[in-house]
Amino acid sequence: MATVTTTEDGNVTAAQHRTSRRTMLASTVGTVMEWYDFNLYGLASALVFGPLFFGSSSVGGTLASFATFGVGFAARPIGGVIFGHLGDRIGRKYVLLITMVGMGVATTLVGVLPTHAVAGAWAPILLVFLRICQGIAVGGEFAGATLLTVENAPPGRRGLFGAIPAMGTGAGFVLASGVFALFSLLPDSSFYTWGWRIPFLLSAVLVVFGLVVRRGIDETPVFTELEDRGETVRFPLLLTLRKQPGAVLRTMGITVSGFVWGYLIQAFALSYATKTLHLPKSTMLWAIATASALEIVAIPFWGWLSDKIGRRLMVAIGLTCTIAYAFPFFALLHTRSTGLIFLAMVLAIPLCKDMVFGPQAALVAEQFDARVRFSGVSAGREFGGALFGGTAPFIGTALVAAYGSITPVALYVIAACVVTAVAVFCGRETSQQDTEDLGAFTA
Repeated sequence: MATVTTTEDGNVTAAQHRTSRRTMLASTVGTVMEWYDFNLYGLASALVFGPLFFGSSSVGGTLASFATFGVGFAARPIGGVIFGHLGDRIGRKYVLLITMVGMGVATTLVGVLPTHAVAGAWAPILLVFLRICQGIAVGGEFAGATLLTVENAPPGRRGLFGAIPAMGTGAGFVLASGVFALFSLLPDSSFYTWGWRIPFLLSAVLVVFGLVVRRGIDETPVFTELEDRGETVRFPLLLTLRKQPGAVLRTMGITVSGFVWGYLIQAFALSYATKTLHLPKSTMLWAIATASALEIVAIPFWGWLSDKIGRRLMVAIGLTCTIAYAFPFFALLHTRSTGLIFLAMVLAIPLCKDMVFGPQAALVAEQFDARVRFSGVSAGREFGGALFGGTAPFIGTALVAAYGSITPVALYVIAACVVTAVAVFCGRETSQQDTEDLGAFTA
């Protein structure tokens, strides 16, 4: 099944270029909006949810706050299963509209929740419920957004096209951390009373904008052709688990290092630096925002480079750099120097993390047959996120509390990189395969 029709000399038509660009824009804008919402919660869990919703600013409050952060990841597989099924049954684009509305409503409601001082035990209960709603919504976002572009990609450019909406994860974090950093400049009394709520309430405006952009996108040629041929599958996840269980496990493994490393940086390191090293909140937030801003260029670049040198080599380089940098990263934080902290984040996020993350969208999509691709990518990636992403800040905090040292956390990062390396090199190089041959199996 060809994703893009070409002219007789093999060139993609101007109309198809316009369709691809429009699809990339709509997919990316929506992804920015959804990951603004999801990452905003991570920032708040590191800085304010402990004292406001769990009545404690101690390690216990931080652990409780990070536990609710992890609940969102635990809910993501539920969303992956639900929206994966819908994506393979009714199409990619409709799922993306549903997930955006669900995420926007849940995030906006966080901004109006009563705190523990007002509602007692109901405060954390309502917070957890809305985090679960966020997790379910985002469980279908990554697969839908990336498949929308990967399946529209011209030959030999899936890495770049898949990385464009993935870039939205970084841009969403830039937006979230920038807005949160701005309001963190308020006096503590104002920030903890009402300032932290404003970034959540802004989600309502952003989601309306995202919906307007996404309404006009077309379905992917791959799914349209499946529908025309009557080849959509009634129970895609069950067929995936029966026909391609190895691809699901491989997808989980491919995502491990990015989840562990990324969320240790964005949530654990933020909490550790502000509460243990007593660094200013604004310094850490602006450092992370700066590094995340560079992802807007870095993620597409590494995706593009993976089209040239291959997915496995690109990921191998990124994993090697991350392993080498695990201990120096924390050493730079311990200098308490603003300049070196900015350097630590710039090396950690757009370089080490994104060399692995940039090719990931295309790489995981290339593991599965088109009939079950949405379900396969969602199941593998979101179960991986639940096991390794949402737990990372909690595990990092618990390791430091238990051993009084950052060394076990760095070793944890290295172990995650080893798991990803095994997963990547257990599969074939897929960057140069024709789209119609990717993951194909006999029904």
